[in-house]
Amino acid sequence: MNSVDKIRFMLLYGEAPEATCYGYMELNQDGTMIALYNSCGEEIDLFGGHEFVRIRALGQFDDEDRDNFYSLLESDGVG
Repeated sequence: MNSVDKIRFMLLYGEAPEATCYGYMELNQDGTMIALYNSCGEEIDLFGGHEFVRIRALGQFDDEDRDNFYSLLESDGVG
């Protein structure tokens, strides 16, 4: 089971955001970050010079069936 956490970016592409900027982090079953998403749920470069803090866990989903992944983002107001 993978999981999704809501994050707040301190740096986004190496620069401090002008306003509070949230996003999402996807973790695999071992707890390793495997993807980052912006506040719209679009995947962004993992190695783009980002710094962030975790806000809260949104939930878990089966990587074979990503429908629940999008449901988790929708429950947080995305889309």
